[in-house]
Amino acid sequence: MDIRQLILITALTLPFNGVAQQQIHLQAGKIQVAAYQAAPLSNPAAGDQFKGSNFIHPLKTPSGFVVTDSMPEDHPHHFGLWWPWKFVEVQGRKILCWELQQGQGIVEAREHEPIGNGYATHSVYLDRQAERGPKAILKETTRITTSPLMDIPADGYLLDLSITQQCAGDQPVTIPQYRYSGFALRATPRWNKDNSTILTSAGKDRYGANKSQAAWIKFEGEADNGSLAGVLMMGHPKNHSFPERLRTWDKWHNGAIFINFNPVQDEPWIFSPGKAYTRQYRLFIYDGTITADEAEALWQEYAG
Repeated sequence: MDIRQLILITALTLPFNGVAQQQIHLQAGKIQVAAYQAAPLSNPAAGDQFKGSNFIHPLKTPSGFVVTDSMPEDHPHHFGLWWPWKFVEVQGRKILCWELQQGQGIVEAREHEPIGNGYATHSVYLDRQAERGPKAILKETTRITTSPLMDIPADGYLLDLSITQQCAGDQPVTIPQYRYSGFALRATPRWNKDNSTILTSAGKDRYGANKSQAAWIKFEGEADNGSLAGVLMMGHPKNHSFPERLRTWDKWHNGAIFINFNPVQDEPWIFSPGKAYTRQYRLFIYDGTITADEAEALWQEYAG
């Protein structure tokens, strides 16, 4: 099976937060399963400071169950599956890029292009409060691919992301240490502490996962008609600080699921000009349930 086969269609979708937005539609086989936000939201419900882009939402199982949430009321700066740094720092200036409501930094999608069997999306980290107007701090290219539909170990598909960043100027950029930063997913508002579960590769559950290290983390919950759905998030062994530490919630917001692979939870990461830095992640999005052993087998296949 060619697990990196991808079909992407660029289109103007149905209204999202009240207006049509430019998105790239991702398909697994003939089923549309996700959408990448390829341009800043033009009229986000939470206000102009939240004109986010470079994220994936909705993200669906093959049956159509949406496993992500975007701009929830409790954290309107959460955007489905998204991967910004909390802070970036250059020449002593520390710029907040996570809580967009502060108006400091933002990741802005600029272009996308086919790359053989996939698409490359090009984005920039902007300092919105720079002295002479918005200034680019980091350049990013994210390569996104999906697999055909699979029925082992459950009805699902793979979503691969390869995130490459480099300094936009001739000065080094520091990614400061912080408890959350990097690759994250905010799950469907339907899931809570009573109808969902979390398990990591180290055997940690909802109440032990936070701050632990993991090669993978799976979370499952109630879907439609009494069924289950889930997501397995996997980090690649070549990633910086692998196995990465996790930022997760236990009882917050009634057990809402927030998952974050964070390579800077323990110490900062310094990017040198002229050098590219890549992180890779794979998700298995599925209907039903999988065991810990099945999750481990999927990760072993990914790790090579």
